[in-house]
Order: sequence, then C-alpha cells, then structure tokens
Amino acid sequence: MFGFIKRLTGRQAPALVNDDPFGRDLVPPASVPQSVPTPQREVPPAVLQRDEIIDARTRIAGYRFAARLPGSPNESNARVTHEVLCSNNVAAFAERRLALIPIGIQDWHRFDYRPLIGVHTVFLLDPPADPEQVGPWQEVAASIRLAGARVAMNSVDISNNRELIRESADLLLIDFPAYALPNLERAVKALKREQPKLELIAENVSRWPEHRLCISLGVAYSMGAFTTCSDEEDQSGEISQSRLVLIEMLNLLRQDADLGDIANIAKRDPGVALKLVAIANSPILALSQAVTSIEQAIMVLGREQLYRWLSMAMFRAGAGSPRDEVLLEIALARGRFLELAGRNRHTKAECDEFFLVGLLSLLDSLLGVPMARIVERLQLSDAIKAVLLHSDGPLGRYLMLAIAVEKGRVENVARLADLLGIPLMDIELASTEALAWADDAVRLTQ
Repeated sequence: MFGFIKRLTGRQAPALVNDDPFGRDLVPPASVPQSVPTPQREVPPAVLQRDEIIDARTRIAGYRFAARLPGSPNESNARVTHEVLCSNNVAAFAERRLALIPIGIQDWHRFDYRPLIGVHTVFLLDPPADPEQVGPWQEVAASIRLAGARVAMNSVDISNNRELIRESADLLLIDFPAYALPNLERAVKALKREQPKLELIAENVSRWPEHRLCISLGVAYSMGAFTTCSDEEDQSGEISQSRLVLIEMLNLLRQDADLGDIANIAKRDPGVALKLVAIANSPILALSQAVTSIEQAIMVLGREQLYRWLSMAMFRAGAGSPRDEVLLEIALARGRFLELAGRNRHTKAECDEFFLVGLLSLLDSLLGVPMARIVERLQLSDAIKAVLLHSDGPLGRYLMLAIAVEKGRVENVARLADLLGIPLMDIELASTEALAWADDAVRLTQ
C-alpha cells in the first residue's frame, strides 16, 4: 500500500499499520531491491492461477487459487499450492475475502493446512468417486470445519451426492454450461429449499448476462471468463464525456503541455475537477493549507502521478457500473505485474510504459468500444499502439505473459518467460505481489 501511495502522490506515506492482504510489509518502489530475492524452498517455481469470484453486488469477493507446474499444465499441484499460499500468508488475505483452495482428501493428511486458514478460507473437494471413500471424505470435511475453515464441493453429480452435500458442504460449485436453463433453475431452487444456508458458485460463466442470470436464480457467486469481457447489455458503444475529458488530459500530459492548459480541460467536467481537488487534499499529503483550485491540485500531484491517476479514473468515470471496479482491479494487477516483471531488465521509464499497457489493455472491455477507436484518441507511442491493437512489438510478449499468468496457462508462461529471459520464480513473486498491490490500490482510491 505504501508503494502505491508514493507512486500516486509523489510523496512518502506516513507510518501506518500494515494492511497488505497477503500480510507482508510493503515498501515504496524506490526502496525495493533491484533484484527479486529468491527464497529457499523445496518445490520448483509455479504459476499461481487465480480465478476471480464475483458476488451478487458485482465485486471481487475472492479468488480460487491453484498452483500449476510446467509439465503438468492441467493439474493443480497440491504441494506447490500449499507452499506458495503459505509463503504469501493467504490466511491474512482470507480475513477479508474468499480464498477457495482445491485439495484432495489425501492432501489434507499430507500437509498442514492450518497456516492457510482465515475467516473466509474454503477448501474445495471433489466428491468421492468410490462409495468406499464416502466415509474418509466425510471425516476430512468434518476435520476442515473443526479447523475453522469451510468446505466447498464440486458438483459432478448433484442427484447422487444429495446427502453428502446436505451433511458436509457449505458451498457447492455448479458447472453453468452443463445445464439447460430450466434444469439449472430447478436444481438451484431444490438446493436452496433443502439447504437454505448452502452457497452456490456458478463456474465457467462466459458472459456478464449469464452472471446476472445466475444471481437472479439465487446463486451467490460466479467464476469464468466473463470478468474481462465487454458487457453487451450495458454498453452504449460511445465514450462518455467524462472519459473524453480524461483522454484529452492524458494526451496533453504526454505532449508536456502547460499544466494550466490541462487544468482548463479538467474544468469541463465537474466530477473530474472535484475528484482532483479531493485527491490533492488527502490526509496522506499532510499539506499545511487546503488545495482550493484545479491548478493547485495538478501542481501538488505532478505530471507522473497525475498521469497514473487519470488512467485509473478512466475506469471510474461515466455511469460508474460496479463491473468497472472489477475491471479496474484486474487491470491494476496486470499493470503492476508487467511493471515488476520488467524492472530488472528495463529502465524506469520503460517500466512505466509496461504499467500503462496493462492498465489500458482492458479499456475496450470497459467501454464496449473497439480498441482501435480508443487508441486513435490517445497520444501513445508506436510500441504501445502495437501491443494494444495487435499484441505485437516488444511489449506484446509481456502482455501475453501477464494474461497467461492470470489464466494459469502454465505452458505459455514457461515459453514466454524463457523468451523474455525472466526466471519463473520472479514471475511467481511478481504475480502475488501485484495481486496484493491492486487490492490495496482499489481500496485506497475509492
């Protein structure tokens, strides 16, 4: 969090209680060592797949975490997942958000999962395939609950596992595409009637309308590719006036225009103007006198931090759909990951470009407008244009790497990491740090 405060304001943050969701002591980027430390560990570097869990209020309620190794791209590795989550103090994260962790019943006996347990830790179990395993399965489920966590169950066959669900499951995953709509509605109603406290998670949801449908049926959460997609039912196909103002301000900043000219553009939109003044008057800055004008606010923030704030504000301008916050957090994590992945191999200016690429790469999904229309309005370098339009050029591989990490595509991650000369351990550390940083950044700037 402190790193973000300094990057946003250009000043050192005051001493505050550490609020990092992964429980680490964060430091400003200027204090970060130039090389990423490699901790002693018994298992090889992994790709930590994180699937966003979206709740009924269209917020990221948590993540499903699963570590994967090159050579086993389709299998979650329980041993590596356990170590990665332990080393990143997922229990602290689970004090505020869901941490859904897949395990097998034998894994529960092999590893000590107590360090992973927070208020919202949930262990995900497959139902027993063999009737003789029902007893041991129920014993593990009971042990999980006794340890202070909850039990989620994959619904391979709801009808044949009704009793197991009723007795042992707190959450149930439902494969959304596997059901015709009438059958899904009947199944959800029956489950809610028989077990009112059971929370349902629809997975493999591909579109925002499908997410809203699931919520309307009584499903508590959704997971799937829809989180980074456009919402075809909530897009005008036009860029709002507030966002046009922000784009014009961004363009002037890139052209090193006079700050007074930038202030005049901000005055066209009262919402942008008020937010700028509020940011400048934040207690974090501890100014001796209150900022009362747009011109003063821009002077206090400075060009670099103003540029970052304007880029983030693109996600919060206009109608302010709750979906925008989801995209903002994903974009911030993506941008921060790219920045961290490049910091030992590129200059600070180049890493700033990496951060911007990550942030802007989801604007087409946010606005429901083709990326070409967005790019033509922004004064961007040829390298940034190439990656945003075609995933091409020097930055293209970095963006593809970030997306592969997000989706847990471990073979793609390994291939791209090798091409870019980035050790997998660096990628693992950058990924977990970026996730924590983005969570803090969203809460800090709300």
